[in-house]
Amino acid sequence: MQRRSNTIQTSLLAAALLMGPTSLMGCDRTPTEAHNDGVEAQRKADETKAQAHQEVTDKIAEVDQQVQRASDEARKRAAEAQATANEKIREVNREITAATTQSDVRDWAQEKLDSVDNLIDDANAKAQAAAPEVKAKFNGAIADAKHERAVLETEIASLESRAGESLDKTKEQFQARVDRLKKDIRSIEKSL
Repeated sequence: MQRRSNTIQTSLLAAALLMGPTSLMGCDRTPTEAHNDGVEAQRKADETKAQAHQEVTDKIAEVDQQVQRASDEARKRAAEAQATANEKIREVNREITAATTQSDVRDWAQEKLDSVDNLIDDANAKAQAAAPEVKAKFNGAIADAKHERAVLETEIASLESRAGESLDKTKEQFQARVDRLKKDIRSIEKSL
């Protein structure tokens, strides 16, 4: 074993001699150079760290933008869906209101015409006892009243197709015509 140890020592000594005198001293750099090398190594490490930090920050910003876009898109789709739902709800409400309004308007107008029919029926009953000359004059006048009543009946469809202020105005006109017709029928009936 001794021989082997001597061989290793001899090989190391030969290698040191071949490398030159500087290898036996360790290093030929000054402390300032060593310090500067350390500062440079720290600067490079700081740059690498700053680059890595910037890359992470950029990736986070990119992900935040993607999340924001996805969130904005989801809110947009939700708002569009709500708008569509609201539109359908309003449409259904209009249909319900229109059906109710049409039915209410028809009932209201029919009630007005029924009151006219009652007056015509009462006048016809009273005319049965009238003299032939008076009855003939009555029949001509009541025929005009019946014609006006038929015209009013055809206008119910016009009432049903209106809404809001237009409906209110048309109903007022219809009511005025019914009232005028009733007055005419009463006047005809008085002539009996």
